[in-house]
Amino acid sequence: MIQEKISSEDIIRIEEQEQKTRQEIQRQHQSSSAVAVESHYTRTNLEDSILTALRKAGYNIDDLRVDDLAPIDEFHTRGREATANLSAHLIDLQPNLKILDVGAGIGGPSRYLASKYGCHVVGLDLVAEYCHVANSLAKRVKLDNLLTYRQGDATQMPFEDSTFDIVWTQHVSMNIADKKRLYSEMHRVLKPGGRLALYDVFKGNRIDGDGVATSIHFPVPWASDPSISHLISGDELRELLTEAFEFREVVWEDKTESVVDWIKQMMKRAQTSGGPPQIGLHVLVGPHWSNLVKNLLRNFEEGRISVAQGIFQRA
Repeated sequence: MIQEKISSEDIIRIEEQEQKTRQEIQRQHQSSSAVAVESHYTRTNLEDSILTALRKAGYNIDDLRVDDLAPIDEFHTRGREATANLSAHLIDLQPNLKILDVGAGIGGPSRYLASKYGCHVVGLDLVAEYCHVANSLAKRVKLDNLLTYRQGDATQMPFEDSTFDIVWTQHVSMNIADKKRLYSEMHRVLKPGGRLALYDVFKGNRIDGDGVATSIHFPVPWASDPSISHLISGDELRELLTEAFEFREVVWEDKTESVVDWIKQMMKRAQTSGGPPQIGLHVLVGPHWSNLVKNLLRNFEEGRISVAQGIFQRA
């Protein structure tokens, strides 16, 4: 029996083809996941819903200020308080800085940064409807000269290397499975010496009998089921940033207790007043918001999830 000898060139070609196949499968999976995530967040006629709620609450929608929008557009735990607290750790914010807000939503944090510090902010978000509303609201508060919003995937950012002084992100990574790719992109677009400011949801400290972190109760604000929820622990993130990408950790703070207090206060106000306020995150999320909040609190109280913020500096 004669065996045909495979040349080294053939082996290389086979390996290259296998790698291309794996990359294509991964690309298709990421594309499918991105579609599912966008579908989860998209609401039709979102801008009309927001403006209607503001009118009913007595606001002049032709003369809006950044603070008027805060109850609606700060789509993360602790709302405006969290944004102000995180920005306070960036002690030298100034007008000439260029910031990228990854997962900008409808633009609350970026409008705050632009109005308070005069920074130029580019918002990137996967949800087309969010980008449309963010751009429209930026014009209404007369900050469109400092703000730009683009639809895009955070794991494939449409920006050149070393473009931004600061990369900012709040409650975004939970929907992204490929953490290494996500933070690689953040590292790439940051200038040397630039800083990453993050505020995110992580796995909690509750462990099952087999040593595995306990799963969470769904639905939650970022996912209706486990298919688009991808949590890691805070320690895993810190290790990834400092070891894989050589970021220097400047600040790390667990904010779980503050978040639990914030949720309880929000629920208490709703009970006292017979329902949610006229303007709030329920306008952005929809009528199922109260159920999501209950599950969120349960997950925190049972140690299934946690929240932390951090500042990391690129070498």
